[in-house]
Amino acid sequence: MTQLASPVRDDLGRLMVLATSDVEAIAWEPMAEQTGVFSKVLWRSGDVAIGLIRVEAGAEKAAHVHHGAHHHIWVVDGAATMVGEPLTAGSYVYVPPGVLHEVTDVGPQGVTFFYTYRPVELGADRS
Repeated sequence: MTQLASPVRDDLGRLMVLATSDVEAIAWEPMAEQTGVFSKVLWRSGDVAIGLIRVEAGAEKAAHVHHGAHHHIWVVDGAATMVGEPLTAGSYVYVPPGVLHEVTDVGPQGVTFFYTYRPVELGADRS
């Protein structure tokens, strides 16, 4: 996972309701070594994170792999290409562990997406 600038925190078990104004008040933090890429962490517990990522027009989120984590991505605004597919607001992507993924061809308004980053649970019962 690309390290986020947000402080470490543990929101597990804590009721959270963020109104639009609360979400807007959270500062966009630049992602390390990713020009034009910013994040807002909405919820975090250990290595699990849920938030928003914004990629400005003309920028890209570099190709990377999470060998031990799942990503769920929902595009909430704008357009871009992810995993080779053109996506617009309302699109959904699931990226399983070990799959190379990037954000390219960002539209003129940029792209914002909601994401979850969840490490694989070793030894989890799948029944």
